[in-house]
Amino acid sequence: MVRFIALIAAALLAGCTSEMPVVKVPVVERAAPPAELVAAIVPPSQAFTLPGAASVACVDPGGRDALVGYVDQLRQRVQAWEAWAAP
Repeated sequence: MVRFIALIAAALLAGCTSEMPVVKVPVVERAAPPAELVAAIVPPSQAFTLPGAASVACVDPGGRDALVGYVDQLRQRVQAWEAWAAP
């Protein structure tokens, strides 16, 4: 029993050193996206109209162009994100 206590005491004393071990762990750092990728895309304000003879599906030609331009901007933004995120 004395040998067991002496062995435990020796193990505890051997583990108590004045130097702290240095542990280095790789940390993944997230890259900040460019400002142009996080900038807001302004949606068209007056794309839809009241039902009438001059519009198809409540969209007049000007509103159609605004919607098409908006969708094109969204597609370009997605392509830019994919290109930026590619390895």
